[in-house]
Amino acid sequence: MSIRKYIAYLKTIETGSITHAAAQLGYTQSAISRMIADLEDAWGVKLLTRNRSGIEISSEGLVLLPKLQAICKDYEDLNYAISEIHGLSSGSIRVGAFSSISSGWLPQMIKSFHEIYPHIDFQLINGEYNQIASWLRRGLVDCGFLNLPVSNDLEASFLLQDTLVAILPENHPLANDPCYPIAQLSNEDFINLKEEQDHEITKFLDHLQQKPNIRYEVSNDYAILSMVECGLGISVVHELMLYPNRYHIVAKSFDIPQVRDIGIAVKRDVPPSTITKLFVEHAKQWARKMGMA
Repeated sequence: MSIRKYIAYLKTIETGSITHAAAQLGYTQSAISRMIADLEDAWGVKLLTRNRSGIEISSEGLVLLPKLQAICKDYEDLNYAISEIHGLSSGSIRVGAFSSISSGWLPQMIKSFHEIYPHIDFQLINGEYNQIASWLRRGLVDCGFLNLPVSNDLEASFLLQDTLVAILPENHPLANDPCYPIAQLSNEDFINLKEEQDHEITKFLDHLQQKPNIRYEVSNDYAILSMVECGLGISVVHELMLYPNRYHIVAKSFDIPQVRDIGIAVKRDVPPSTITKLFVEHAKQWARKMGMA
């Protein structure tokens, strides 16, 4: 019974809400509250604090969190081993990913993983690098895709090198050129991803001596691809966004290459579950097979 209480507490921390934890675990709200209260009474500590925005983990809870996560991962490993004996290989994994990898590369990789482990469920959570790193530290995701290098409290494996590319309409005058000159950006109608949603692209544009002529600002990567396809202008995206390329556009590397290294990371001080280890290893093998690593 204790493991259920541990899982209930961790799910409450993950969702930031007793109500949401109850809904995801199939309990009533009062049952979740009772389980957490039982733990607090048994251990003589306060596990949650309440504020205007809801609930959050207490300082005592932070101390106990790594141990509770390790216990629940061991319990998950045990259930996985039992399911393997019965030929089921079932379980679940939570993966943090940023938009350019989750939109194209990741679904293909998950598909190949499911060919080996068809009964493992995925929960994909999209965010920016700093969010994914925070989720890993707090145990809200089991693994996550990040740009390299990562901080010392995380452990990452290199997967692939990604490149910033200029995307052009198919009838653009430079569509057949070997590369796109960075200096040319200031002479084009530019479609920009607003609100600085992509750190690398924002940094790249900010360091240009001559700024692009921004004619349109949008909040969605796919809107950019569609607008370029329609000939409304050009833009800059990560090459990962174009895998597979479903749009009638042309992608060109810059005359001065703009690259980033992508890896898959786990929290360093918490042993990953069996399923997480399987997925991380599969991601590395898949990247090598696709010629990305």
